[in-house]
Amino acid sequence: MTVLKNLPNGISVFSLNGNETDYLYREIFHDESYIPPGGVTLAREPVVLDVGANIGLFTIFAAQKWPGARIFSFEPVPDVFDVLRKNAGHLPGVTLHNTALGAEERSLTMTYYPNYTMMSGFDADPAADRALAASFLGRVVEDVEPELQEEFLDEVREMLDESLAERQLVDCAVTRLDAFTADAGLDRVDFLKIDVEGFEVRVLEGIGPELWPKIANAAVEVADRDGALAAVTGHFERNGLRTVVRQAAEYHGSDLHTVFARREG
Repeated sequence: MTVLKNLPNGISVFSLNGNETDYLYREIFHDESYIPPGGVTLAREPVVLDVGANIGLFTIFAAQKWPGARIFSFEPVPDVFDVLRKNAGHLPGVTLHNTALGAEERSLTMTYYPNYTMMSGFDADPAADRALAASFLGRVVEDVEPELQEEFLDEVREMLDESLAERQLVDCAVTRLDAFTADAGLDRVDFLKIDVEGFEVRVLEGIGPELWPKIANAAVEVADRDGALAAVTGHFERNGLRTVVRQAAEYHGSDLHTVFARREG
């Protein structure tokens, strides 16, 4: 059920799952996890692509951080897109697209977790998703009083099992990034943010030789399974962008990383 939720920075957003929204807020607004170490300087009125927008917190963050930006946000799941539309559809310079990005134009079936939307994906793996969440929880529990830690973990594991148990198969349209930018008449991409739960390599495969030189900066969340991290960094480096890989402290010991890419000169 969608509810209106007040965030610590004073804004209100529509939310599907309160705990998930709290996590996304901390990740995006407090930790600025998609901003590279040392910050980033973008062109005036930059073009920002939010690939895997979910309910729109990064879109809102980008609109606040870069006034005058043109922001294009992509969310393929209809239920989540409806919340994205409520949260960000009214913002100046923002356009929303109920589609996924990938290597080819087609329709694909996504595994959608209504109670854990940010784990939804085309390559969703419940066992791997549960292990990733467990790794994060192992860090969080360190801040809980020692005598309460085991009880806390039991409750969270039960909640996690329930969240991942309910899933739906949703057919989603997929388009190539270079086809989208051509149709939209974009001559540059100043910041490309990708968080698509295991589909990031396919998104980058949808960038052709004409678009690559127009991409200036990127932040990509990568679950390093089947060589995905090397594949992502390789795509950027072969196309003239320098990469830096970081891992948030709460994910140490897991396969989750963020790749930051920047075109120099």
